[in-house]
Formats: sequence, structure tokens, C-alpha cells
Amino acid sequence: MDVMDFQSYVMLVADSDLFGCLALLSLVLLLTASHRAARNSRLHRALTLSVLAAVVAIHGLGSWYGNLRPA
Repeated sequence: MDVMDFQSYVMLVADSDLFGCLALLSLVLLLTASHRAARNSRLHRALTLSVLAAVVAIHGLGSWYGNLRPA
């Protein structure tokens, strides 16, 4: 089994549809947040939390990796 190094993993994530899916899900959550019943549902709150946590994690990982010294 071939072990993927960190740089390959980051390139794979950057090239995947992760960012597009997060953007579309964020748009759907934003549009559905205008309705009080949808906004107060547990599913909507859980999805909003997961999208925001994913964006923060990706930003943190990218900032950390971008500040590494070249080998």
C-alpha cells in the first residue's frame, strides 16, 4: 500500500470538489436561513456548524502549511 505524503494530500484536497460543495452547501444554508422553521431545526444548525468548522479547519491547515520552512 502506497503511503501518501502531506503535500500530495493537500494537492488532492485542493483539486477535489470539496470547495465547490462547501460553497453550494453554504449558499443553500444561507437561503434556507431566511425561513424561521428551517433556521431553528437541528439539521440546519448541525449542517451550518459542520460547514463552518470545515472552512475554519481548511483555512487553519492551509495557513500552517503555508508558513512551513522549505526543506
